Amino acid sequence: MSKAVLWAVVPAAGSGSRFAASQAKQYIDLAGKTIAERSLATLESAGIFQSIVVVLNPLDKKFSQLPQSQNPIFELVDGGQSRAESVLNGLKALADRAKADDWVMVHDIARPLITEQSLHTLWAAVNDIKQQTVGAILAAPIYDTVKQAEATTQVDAGQALPTIAKTLDRHLLWSAQTPQLFPYGLLCQALSDAMRSPDAAAITDEASAIERIGGKVLIVKNSRQNIKITTAEDLQLANYYLSQNDTLN
Repeated sequence: MSKAVLWAVVPAAGSGSRFAASQAKQYIDLAGKTIAERSLATLESAGIFQSIVVVLNPLDKKFSQLPQSQNPIFELVDGGQSRAESVLNGLKALADRAKADDWVMVHDIARPLITEQSLHTLWAAVNDIKQQTVGAILAAPIYDTVKQAEATTQVDAGQALPTIAKTLDRHLLWSAQTPQLFPYGLLCQALSDAMRSPDAAAITDEASAIERIGGKVLIVKNSRQNIKITTAEDLQLANYYLSQNDTLN
């Protein structure tokens, strides 16, 4: 295991509008615990982080009700208008302690089925990292046939419908997950540069910011069970996985 210092940043400032719930989705119950509790408990129990920075909506009133709120390993920071801005806020909170060559894992709070084994596998991957690569992410291979749609749509019976532009080679496609792991200084630089650019909206994860400045990112294969809770269907699927897998409970 690498002896470098490892930090964690957990973006949790989103509204969860696609879930259409009356509260932020991380506080929704998942088999007796909130989504946030499950995600944070696994990060804590992995025992590999110097500190875990949780980036919250400034109006968040629920985090204080979680058991993790009493644990000093968790630090709270206000989020921004976008994921990239929120993660950058979390990184800035470490500026007086983190060194440029320290490592930072960024993990979505809405991925509550992450396992300690996956965290350790990702962390170990940087020991064997090749010179031309600068970080690593967890990802799952895509087995479905994937279609790319045309930029424009046809209208059929008054409804706009997409049409197929081409079929993509699924053997080259991966579904990106979190955590994503990069050197602290490099990630700060990549996100800061991206935030100042016209294409800032295209930065949907940390790897895309690194890719934008030419960095090569290693893909570490992970279970497809590490899903992000975005819709009510995702919550049902997470409940199913928990019911079938004792190691996730």
